[in-house]
Amino acid sequence: MSRDPFCGNCGYTLKGLTESSKCPECGKPLVDVLERPSNVSRGKRYTSDIVIFGLPLIQIALGPYEDEKIGHARAVIAVGDRATGWLAIGGFTRGLISIGGTAIGVVAFGGLSAGVIGVGGAAVGLLAAMGGISAGGAAMGGLAVALIAVSGGLALAVYARGGQAIAAHGMGGFGTDQIAVDFFNDYSWLFGLSPSGAKFAAWVGLAIFLWAVLLFLVALAGYLTQSRPASRDHSQMR
Repeated sequence: MSRDPFCGNCGYTLKGLTESSKCPECGKPLVDVLERPSNVSRGKRYTSDIVIFGLPLIQIALGPYEDEKIGHARAVIAVGDRATGWLAIGGFTRGLISIGGTAIGVVAFGGLSAGVIGVGGAAVGLLAAMGGISAGGAAMGGLAVALIAVSGGLALAVYARGGQAIAAHGMGGFGTDQIAVDFFNDYSWLFGLSPSGAKFAAWVGLAIFLWAVLLFLVALAGYLTQSRPASRDHSQMR
């Protein structure tokens, strides 16, 4: 790990700087941004020895470590500031099942999420999106933009139901279209607008949970069927 002083604002190495009172890279005063490695908390790095389909079973990469400003984990089960894997958990994540501040995946949960199914504060989904702001094939949220939209606030869609529904066929503050009434009566189960809808949502949640369990079991099977190299020891948490 480098022991050179650096700029706490941009990370620029300040070794040998004697003729300036500012960081050459970002221009911040040295008195405000000068830091030394001893003042920086060490991050965590862990990589399991087991490899499945070319990826480590588990990798953890959190915080700064050596020359890395942030950690990027790539594994079957990845946990990090950035995480890419079958199951990805972290700040910015990409995976089959993705959970993070910003999440991209087949199934994505996050403050900002994008996926086949997206759930979050702002969600974009190919089939379904649920969030404060949502956009997708079928969207539910305060502001919903979709082919089919259900919204408590504003809905923009071909078929829409909401406080203010702007649509070819809508139910809301701008009026009610009988075609929309018939449509949502027929498909109320899909949007949780009926007892059967609640059951449908529960089944979807169960399917996602079972998917996560399946990924874990596949990873566990790989762990149990592969031998550990006796000479390797870098898998310990550093």
